[in-house]
Amino acid sequence: MTQLLIWMVPILRVFSEVLTAGIAISTFSLFLFMLYFVKKERLARVFALVLICLTVVYSADALGTTSLGMINLFTWQKIHWSGFVFLPAFFFHFSETLLTMTGQIQRRLRRIGVVLIYLCSLFFLLLLWQNRLFEGIKTIDEIGATLIPSQRIGWFWIFFGILLVLSLVNFWNTFWRTRTRTSRRRMAYLITSSVAILLGTFPLLIFGFGSVAEHPFLFWLTSALANLVILFFVFLLGYSVTTFCVSWSSRVIRLRLFEWMLRGPLTACITLGFSVLVKRGSGIFGVDPSGLISMLTVLAIVGLEFLITLLLPRFERNSLSGYGNEDYMLLNGLEKMVVFKPELETYLESLISALTDRFQAKGAFIAPVALDGKIENYIRVGEADWEHIEDIPHRLNESNGDSEELILDDSGILCPIVYHENGNGPVLLAILGLSGTAAEELDEEHQAALRLAIEKARAILWQRRFLSSAFTTLRQRTDADPLNSFRDMNPLDQSDLLSTQDEPDIHYVSGYVRDALTHYWGGPRLTENPLMNWDVVRQELQTDEANPSNALRSVLRKAIERLRPEGERNISGEWVLYNILDLKFIEGKRVKEVAQKLAISEADLYRKQKVAIEEIAKTILKMEKENRTGEGESNKKSDN
Repeated sequence: MTQLLIWMVPILRVFSEVLTAGIAISTFSLFLFMLYFVKKERLARVFALVLICLTVVYSADALGTTSLGMINLFTWQKIHWSGFVFLPAFFFHFSETLLTMTGQIQRRLRRIGVVLIYLCSLFFLLLLWQNRLFEGIKTIDEIGATLIPSQRIGWFWIFFGILLVLSLVNFWNTFWRTRTRTSRRRMAYLITSSVAILLGTFPLLIFGFGSVAEHPFLFWLTSALANLVILFFVFLLGYSVTTFCVSWSSRVIRLRLFEWMLRGPLTACITLGFSVLVKRGSGIFGVDPSGLISMLTVLAIVGLEFLITLLLPRFERNSLSGYGNEDYMLLNGLEKMVVFKPELETYLESLISALTDRFQAKGAFIAPVALDGKIENYIRVGEADWEHIEDIPHRLNESNGDSEELILDDSGILCPIVYHENGNGPVLLAILGLSGTAAEELDEEHQAALRLAIEKARAILWQRRFLSSAFTTLRQRTDADPLNSFRDMNPLDQSDLLSTQDEPDIHYVSGYVRDALTHYWGGPRLTENPLMNWDVVRQELQTDEANPSNALRSVLRKAIERLRPEGERNISGEWVLYNILDLKFIEGKRVKEVAQKLAISEADLYRKQKVAIEEIAKTILKMEKENRTGEGESNKKSDN
């Protein structure tokens, strides 16, 4: 039995060292993952500091095992302690930040206290590198090197204990200030993992771990289990903090974090474990480890990535991921249904190319038609240059309405692609044309091939139009103010739900204005624009014969007129914004024509157009605020 324990010591030691490196890799990976939220959330910024500390602590431990010489070991031990000295301060700051997220006001005295705590940590760091916290270093057989503490180390443990208690008090208050069951569950995860990591990072090698140092098997078993537990709680803490950094779709965050940790830390840890085992075992088998390690590293990375790719869909179908099998199948099916524009163009080009070969025509074209009846794209193969192509939809509507019969043209034949929508009549989806082929020359076989091509084009064009319309509507609803407040809601502070709504983001309003101006004279971006629900447009609707499009156009015209400078119109710099809006959107002139008239380049025109649209958005926001203020004052007068 004793021999078995002695034989197990090297295995446990390797396992513990690999886990130590794994914690360093995991904390650094979480730090990279949190960088996405650092600019948005204060909690993420403080947690990033905690992760940097943990990375320093465990990286120093992992690299210290490969160092030769007592001087190098002493340096790595001090680097380890450099991270550990700041860890209690960062965790206390983390608990303070979490408490303020529940609506607790952070008084000035508490902010000063956080600064003083950081200064105390900096003081202990100076003592550490001046060799006043530790007197030197010693080695313990079968275990490793450990620092020899001085009497001053007692002050640090008092500091550590006070901050631990204060952090626990903050965590406890935060837990009881949360009200929802979900927030409390996440807070319980966060508190448990925070305390476990803070206590588990306690450097066991400081005092030789007492009597355990005399039993290497027990020491390395305890060390391996502790590292395994800490690795688990690092993942749990990362998940808990991430869910508090965003207020919606924890399902997406959970899946992204899970995939990130699988492809990053887990793959790196397993690959590192293989490399260490091969390197340590090569002496027993008398093999050169260099080539074997390179081959196993490549095989491990490729094999694990393949395995993760196979297993991820199974995880997504599980209710643990946040989807559930039914929702996942619905979303997965919707993703497969979506036809993207490059795919659509490639498919249609292949379709008309096949028709050209089959009919031995000079060329062919297919032109999808937008909702406003204008051609939005022109895909051609061979010689298929039709004159006045933009007038063809209007000619088709005048000549045969919703008919799908072939039309003889001077250049060849035209085939309307029509979809009969239930309740709304026929919809012209596209026009297909063949040059160098007459309709009366088509035999039954060629007509059948042409009908098949039209049917295939109809199916994919209608699917593309239907999904695009649905996504446009969904995006407009998503950008509406109630959903913006849903995204920006603090998940810990329930009073935030009942707070007064802020004015809309200028970024979204600029998008609404750009869409409305693009379809100024008619189109879905005007008729389905979210600005239709604004009070300023509704007010205008009362005096505009109940036509919503005219009401929105009127508001846009008034906003543009507010940008008009005083004096006679010219092409000087002060008039450029007004001229761009009036010429391009109101008069509908082309970009080149507007640029030539204003004597500016097209690139400069686009830049100034963006500025002009933002100014219109600010003007409409101001008009909306004036309208609401006017209504409020009139209501007060009526009440009096």
